[in-house]
Amino acid sequence: MHAAVAALGALFARFAEGLGQHIDFSIQECLMGISEFAGIMPAYANQVVVRYTGNKAIRPLDIMECKDGWIYLCCVEEHQWKQFVDIMGNPDWAAESLFATRLDRAENWDALKLFLEPWVKEQSVQDLYHQAQARRIPFAPVSTMGDLLNSEHLQARGFFAEIAHPEAGTFPYPTAPHQCSVTPWTLRRPAPCLGQHNAEVYGNVGLSPEEVENLKKQGVI
Repeated sequence: MHAAVAALGALFARFAEGLGQHIDFSIQECLMGISEFAGIMPAYANQVVVRYTGNKAIRPLDIMECKDGWIYLCCVEEHQWKQFVDIMGNPDWAAESLFATRLDRAENWDALKLFLEPWVKEQSVQDLYHQAQARRIPFAPVSTMGDLLNSEHLQARGFFAEIAHPEAGTFPYPTAPHQCSVTPWTLRRPAPCLGQHNAEVYGNVGLSPEEVENLKKQGVI
């Protein structure tokens, strides 16, 4: 998607100016931009975004404690809010004008939170998560590593693989985030040991084995 947008921009520039364009973009930056806006906000919006702030423009959008863990509430569209209210049993307070729209709910978040927190605290993470998912509300469990390792979904996908390492031993590691039938993920080798491929790497940039050894003695590599 990012590459397509960049290519379209270059194409429009060529139509306007008659000149070619050089496109260079970072895959890591693209992934970061897709998963979370905070990392790119300083560069593109001149804003420093912290992980948690009480000044969000839309609500509910927060992490709350359940009786057996934590859950991320994302309920910012009107149809999502109506479904969430129905899950809660249509309490009288939800009909107050203070919470009529998502902008109202954001402006009066401190009050809304007082109603939501006690109710959420009585729910189990998985029950609330699955109820919300069934109604197309994007809630998500805040999982520990133990939760992820024991996840039925990730186990069914074969997301974790047992990998043997010459120093660390054999442990389950996360694998590819997507399963592709034509180009399936395969394990080529475990994580390298410290300095394992130094000679290979530095040899590719024109250093002789003697130069590599000399740099090792100097503590450079």
